[in-house]
Amino acid sequence: MSDPSLALPAKQRVRQAFDQAAPTYDAAADVQREVCDRLAEFLVQAGIDLEPDTILDAGCGTGYGVRWLEQRWPRARLVLVDFAPAMLAAARARSARTSLICADIEALPVAGQGFDLYWSSLAWQWNDPRRCLAEAGRVLKPGGTLAVATLGTDNFPELRHAFAEIDDYAHVLAIRSPEGLLAECHAGEWRLMVWQRQPVRRHFTDVSALLRCVKEVGAREVGARRPAPFGRSAWRAIVARYERLREPEGLPLTYDVVWLVATR
Repeated sequence: MSDPSLALPAKQRVRQAFDQAAPTYDAAADVQREVCDRLAEFLVQAGIDLEPDTILDAGCGTGYGVRWLEQRWPRARLVLVDFAPAMLAAARARSARTSLICADIEALPVAGQGFDLYWSSLAWQWNDPRRCLAEAGRVLKPGGTLAVATLGTDNFPELRHAFAEIDDYAHVLAIRSPEGLLAECHAGEWRLMVWQRQPVRRHFTDVSALLRCVKEVGAREVGARRPAPFGRSAWRAIVARYERLREPEGLPLTYDVVWLVATR
């Protein structure tokens, strides 16, 4: 039987994946927490004189970043945006005093020039970063600050290796070049304070555990997906190719992470 979700537009499939992953997300989101923590560190290291009255968390997920934002600026008004209702419900459980909006971060339903800080950790890669950047510029006040963590094109190279030569379908998310985002920042007259691109790696005991972790954080939308599951022989070939990459710590999985802090 074919998967009915294959008929959904890409954005709807992404939303569905994250809604379904909301109950398992926090337990599996070790990398996501590290990336968010490092975004906070880079923002502090940027040395910006920042005392925001209003903060927008674009693509907040279950709201992990909210705790740091509230501790750092306890008097600021926080607005959390995510297009997955179940993720927003989880974020509400972390903080009752934030405002929640269920919306697409490429088209924010908020007035222009309303925020002092635009914050987004690991959400832009599911969208068009150029549109996200344009929306950030629209909703920020003059002199506002942008703090973003997203992914680069060399994300999950081990998975690409394992699935290579198996079929012609994509098995990892196609992500726009970070260099293109950097060019958009320069063209938009952003003042770059931080631009860092570094790998973040984790290790797993086997391929099943690795894929389960990816699924449990909702990161399973890849665009043009294979319409039918692999047979046993294909899976054996995939596992064998991945096993060739095994390290003493286990099977590696690498995130290509980009951190950006800028002002207008």
